[in-house]
Amino acid sequence: MKRLISILLIAILAFVTCQNASALTINAIPQQQEFGPNDWIKVNLAIHGYNGGPIKWVAHRPDNSIISGTVDQQVKAEKTVHQIIRDAFDNEFGPWSISYLYEDSNQTVHFKVNSLNLAVFTDKSLYHEPDIMKINITTSYYVPDAKFAQYFYLNFYDKAGKTVFVKEIEIKATQPSTVYHFPMIQLAKYNLNGLYNLKIQYFNSIVNIPFLLGDIRKLMEVSVQSKASTYYPGDDVVLDLLVTRVKESTGVITITDPSGNTTSIKFPVNSAYSKLSLKDITKKIGVYKFNVQYAGVKNTGTFKVVVNNNELPKIDLDVYLNKWNYRKGEIVEARVYTSDIIANSITSWTTDPQGTSHGLISIPVSLNDVIIPHKIATNDQVGRWQFYVNYEGIVKSSTFYVGGEIREDNELLNSGQFIIPKYPSSINSKFSFPTDIAIDSDNNIYVADSGNSQIKKFDSKGNLRLTFGTLGSSKGEFRHPLGVFVNEKYVYVLDTGNSRIQIFDKNGNFVYSWGTYGDQSGMFHTPVSMSSDKYGNLFVADSERNVIQVFDPLGSYKDEIHPALAEGKEIGSLGMKAITFDSNNNFYVISTNNKILKYSSIGNFINSYGSNGTENGRFNQPSAIVVDASNYLYVADSGSHLIQKFDPNGNFIFSWGSEIGEGELDAPAGLAIDTLNNFYVVDKNQGTVQKFVMNNPGGGVVLPNWVKKNAIWWSEGALDKSDFALAVKYIIKQGLIQIPPTSGYDSIPENSSAKVEQLKKDIQLWSAGKIDRIPLTSEDSVKIPEWVKKNAQLWATDKIDDQTFFRSIEYLLSIEIIKI
Repeated sequence: MKRLISILLIAILAFVTCQNASALTINAIPQQQEFGPNDWIKVNLAIHGYNGGPIKWVAHRPDNSIISGTVDQQVKAEKTVHQIIRDAFDNEFGPWSISYLYEDSNQTVHFKVNSLNLAVFTDKSLYHEPDIMKINITTSYYVPDAKFAQYFYLNFYDKAGKTVFVKEIEIKATQPSTVYHFPMIQLAKYNLNGLYNLKIQYFNSIVNIPFLLGDIRKLMEVSVQSKASTYYPGDDVVLDLLVTRVKESTGVITITDPSGNTTSIKFPVNSAYSKLSLKDITKKIGVYKFNVQYAGVKNTGTFKVVVNNNELPKIDLDVYLNKWNYRKGEIVEARVYTSDIIANSITSWTTDPQGTSHGLISIPVSLNDVIIPHKIATNDQVGRWQFYVNYEGIVKSSTFYVGGEIREDNELLNSGQFIIPKYPSSINSKFSFPTDIAIDSDNNIYVADSGNSQIKKFDSKGNLRLTFGTLGSSKGEFRHPLGVFVNEKYVYVLDTGNSRIQIFDKNGNFVYSWGTYGDQSGMFHTPVSMSSDKYGNLFVADSERNVIQVFDPLGSYKDEIHPALAEGKEIGSLGMKAITFDSNNNFYVISTNNKILKYSSIGNFINSYGSNGTENGRFNQPSAIVVDASNYLYVADSGSHLIQKFDPNGNFIFSWGSEIGEGELDAPAGLAIDTLNNFYVVDKNQGTVQKFVMNNPGGGVVLPNWVKKNAIWWSEGALDKSDFALAVKYIIKQGLIQIPPTSGYDSIPENSSAKVEQLKKDIQLWSAGKIDRIPLTSEDSVKIPEWVKKNAQLWATDKIDDQTFFRSIEYLLSIEIIKI
């Protein structure tokens, strides 16, 4: 009996002990599964069955180090908060674990401390004294309240690692991305040229950016040239100023008159090319000297003031070139305008970079608006040339640049570029003033329906698939958007009336928006057009601001480009109406003064095309621009109701369109090309989207504009016969002229291969300008009749039809005067 009682007592004691043991548990929960880079570690502890005493803990950190301790504070109501005091200086970013032990119970928790990311970019790697270094600092940890934010520390070191004479820069980290502009003169003032290192430290994270400080004396060049060598008393002196880089906002010119008196004038420098107009200078007869000083570089020159024995006519005379940058072998087309016709001819010539004159010609004038050509020879010097015209003593000039490349004749003979697009269909969807179009990689079509404040999405067959947006200023609402752009992921809407850009997915769901009205970075007046470079950066054109702003795909501001710094002062106050990129990562913009401007992706000026006018290659309110896969350029010339096509070097190819009818245009406003090379035109007045097939093998080939131009300019003596022969060769190649069988030389048997080869040789010599006659027999030769030039003039001015002119060329071929 006693034994039974003992066993029962032991069992009861064991049960109670087991119950007490099972009641003692640890419940540890981190307050966050991911702590910030600078956060304290906080873990909520709950001890069920806590009997007092310390709670032990061991923490394993990302670098495999261990720290430990005890939680000694009184655990109230079996709960407490365990804190490990730390900050981002410990660099312990990554996975953590903490094991807790109390008596026989333990628990391990796991969590993560997020990394402190620091990225630094500068705008380039080579700087000179006047430059401003743009330093873009991006971090994953920042504190918007400046009172609690940490500093970025910026220091400069030479290539030996020694600090230089530049004070440490401190910048508060109050936003995810910070742009700091460092004037390079602070470094160049007390330090030599060479390799330097920019060190940026944030907590213990360090980024080093190497860069070069170059010698500005080897970079900066200043060229200054007087528009005329002589002036009359009272004339304004006009100087062309060209600097290789815009480094300072002003320069100084000192004029010394014939008596030795000097006048110094301060002038603004807003662009690489400027015109200086000096008034009230030409008061004395004699030689004047001028000295231009800019950015530490000097240049000098002279001009004369002479007695005006013959007062010039009181008329206006202006010269406009069809572009700025030419290749050798291309033809400069100078539009000359005069307010009155006072003579029947006008004289033109050019001067090379050394000032030597070339190509003096006289062109007949019957209108007050004429085009004068100048063909650039393949051996002409590379550099800046001047095109001069003299009309009854009034001399005006315009500057152009000759590059090193050569235009080959085969480029003009390529008839594939002159194929007329075929109109197969159009999209009509109750548009109200549609203004822009974009096409994604699946050939879905997005149209900015500005009048309805909507974006409409169509499939490749023109079926409406989606409409999103309505009039308003809330998210997803628009106020007359003028532009739309798509990339692989998003649809970007240029919400012009709200001065912002909105991002949507391709199902029309709102993602994000940025921008408001203003002049600061990331702000807009009237955003109208967007395109992207090959890296996905977004370039935005604003029709009321002369600036191209650059953003990343999610709208973060990166940079801005001021086109006026390269094209000239007259563009400084103008806006940009459209923008697009070619396959070489160059971009093109339409300026509000009817020009096409071409730049590299970093904003270096390359070329400009066109001017105000209705002739081929000139523009009347151009509104849209697009480049195809072969870098041919298409411009929607709204005021002329046309689409104009240009080759990759800015030479006019052809145009199409009219004011009425299917496939014809009233006010083209938006252009796009799909992956199948179909061409789409938005017509805002007709309220349609017209589709044209560019790959149209069965389509007609338009007679190129250059063919008739070569003919009439040859007939006027402005071009030689090799240029006319090239035009005839093109006509023959297209089958518009049939080559009759030749009669042969008297001394060579009929149909012999020797006769044919001799004819070919003589024609080649004549076409190249090496002989004036083509022998018909062994005893005779014939010059080109004068009536051929007359016919060429009549044909080029549409006074005789194509067939009449072609028959005259066939006659010359039949009697073996010419053969191509």
